Amino acid sequence: MISRNSIRVKVMQALYEYNVSAHKNPKQIEKMLLNACEDIYRLYIKSLALFVPLTQIAEQIIDIKKTLFFAKEEDLHPNVKFIENQFIRKIGENTSLQKLIEHYGLGWNNDVEMVFVRKIFDALANQEFYIEYMQDSTNSFANDKAFVLTLVEKFFLENETMIHYFSERKLHWQLDYNDVMIMVYNTLKGFKEKQSDNIAIPPLFKLDEEGASEDKEFMLNLLHYTIQEDENYKQIVIKKLQNWEADRIAVIDFILLKMAICEFCCFPSIPLRVTLNEYIEISKYYSTPKSRMFINGLLDKILDDLKAENKINKQGRGLMG
Repeated sequence: MISRNSIRVKVMQALYEYNVSAHKNPKQIEKMLLNACEDIYRLYIKSLALFVPLTQIAEQIIDIKKTLFFAKEEDLHPNVKFIENQFIRKIGENTSLQKLIEHYGLGWNNDVEMVFVRKIFDALANQEFYIEYMQDSTNSFANDKAFVLTLVEKFFLENETMIHYFSERKLHWQLDYNDVMIMVYNTLKGFKEKQSDNIAIPPLFKLDEEGASEDKEFMLNLLHYTIQEDENYKQIVIKKLQNWEADRIAVIDFILLKMAICEFCCFPSIPLRVTLNEYIEISKYYSTPKSRMFINGLLDKILDDLKAENKINKQGRGLMG
């Protein structure tokens, strides 16, 4: 479910909080990290719960138009294709999702929230892909599913109105939003017409047959190993600085460098190239404009030293490249 990239970002944010905290408590930071992950899952469930209310708003609009004194022909005989979308009905009938909505209290049940849903539907109804869908006479589960996936990809993803709305409820949901929409898309893409209505909604962390999560273990180990080796990793970075004072390095850059070193040394199954690419990519979005080149150049030098000192032990073919 949650990607390794998102996990690294969450650990980075937790380490930043640890770094600026006056009382450095690893257990407290771990708890904060786990709560932040739980909030990602809440946003994911809240987003999955939005599709049915959208059709309910559409139905309410149709019912109101039918009662107008000067109702038009299209008002009296409306196009109900969106209201009767078979794929959205499948989402709504999923008992696992409904239990999660109830458990977290994440339904769209009150009038204030439904005002927002109305605003989203009004914007959706003006989208070209929505108009084309409504005009298409095809009536099938596959067609309805394709429309919903397009809705997520072209309308929900990077939707500023929705990002603003969710960030007012939890500030960091603004940062989680697009990653969550990708999770929503991938979940819905796996839905099939004949699947059972009690098929489980995936947990945030992928579980193995014994109920353990390699990704969650990776997250917590990355957090704790980086904290435990903080001074050691700091000295590794300082050693490679040329004409640059350590206190001039952006806080986020220093954290990303330490996390990358931690992955180089402590996670034998993660390829070096994956680690390099991931932290360079994260720096593009969360640090300064020049961070990407700075981190790239410094990590290359650090990696050469770590290899020469036999401090890297990767297990498996192709992991050292």
